[in-house]
Amino acid sequence: MSALKLHRIVAAVCALQMLLWLGSGLALSLISEDYLDSGAFRTERTAPNSDAAKPIPPGALPGDVLEIKMDYLLERPVYRLKLASGNSSLWADTLSPLVLSDDALKQIAAASISAPLTDTIDYVAGDSIGFPDIARVALFKAQTARDTRVLLDADSGAVLAHKDQGSDLKELLLMLHFMDYAPGNGIGFNAWPIRLFALLTLMMVLSGLVSLYQKWQAGYFRLSSGKSATTDLIVEDCQGRELGRFAPRASLLDTINADGDKLPTHCGGGGSCGMCALMFIENPPTPTAADIDKLGQRVEAGMRLACQHGHCGGRVRLISKGQERFWQKHAPSEPAFDKNV
Repeated sequence: MSALKLHRIVAAVCALQMLLWLGSGLALSLISEDYLDSGAFRTERTAPNSDAAKPIPPGALPGDVLEIKMDYLLERPVYRLKLASGNSSLWADTLSPLVLSDDALKQIAAASISAPLTDTIDYVAGDSIGFPDIARVALFKAQTARDTRVLLDADSGAVLAHKDQGSDLKELLLMLHFMDYAPGNGIGFNAWPIRLFALLTLMMVLSGLVSLYQKWQAGYFRLSSGKSATTDLIVEDCQGRELGRFAPRASLLDTINADGDKLPTHCGGGGSCGMCALMFIENPPTPTAADIDKLGQRVEAGMRLACQHGHCGGRVRLISKGQERFWQKHAPSEPAFDKNV
């Protein structure tokens, strides 16, 4: 694959992501924050009765406790234990392990929202919906027009989030904006798609530099003076009959096709289709990597890709009847070819 073709492919991928980044950022700026906010029905919890909490006796805790916090559920105090091996919870008024039934989870969910809940409860894995540190998530649906859901940690009873149509749209736009395409890991600034995009951007820059260097070697961008700067390019058909003379342009392909397509190409000058190959009658330029890759041993006979070389005066010849037919179709004023030849 030529450096120019690689550059175009990588640039197209980067351009697509840039459009997604710009579009999602613009949408986040224009859409009302009230619509994107899922807390319209959320209610504040009441303060717990901290006097009911019992002190934890010495030696009653595991040896790997890192942190203890006071919380509350259903107006009862709860000890939240952060352990080296995981997290645990105790009822602070009885010091018994926290175990929550479906009814208890529904009471917690109902206390966090002002809208009534449906009777259904769904349990899903936390890492499948953006909570990788939660083993089980209890999901309750509220009876609202915005498809509001209440998400709880099924083991600790903590309210994880309220979600609705607005927050779903916001999460989608944030995912597109931050290229956070890996499901279940939450919004992050260092996800693997961001690293991949950085590598693709670097590849685009390097392949662009290589392509520019190859074009410079092939005669692009060079300043010249004197007769060579104005020498016309003479193009012949396969039998050596002159088809036209062309004033210098940036490349041989541009020189011939400046006033309309006379020499066919599918790749637009990328050096990959080989349709613009010409035979130099004399003084062929140094072959490029694309010439050698596409034309092989034919470069030794003077064949070159017109898109890969800067303008150089002289005489070149078409190499196929297909090129002649294309030329005749797109340049009807030129002398007609003898079909019997």
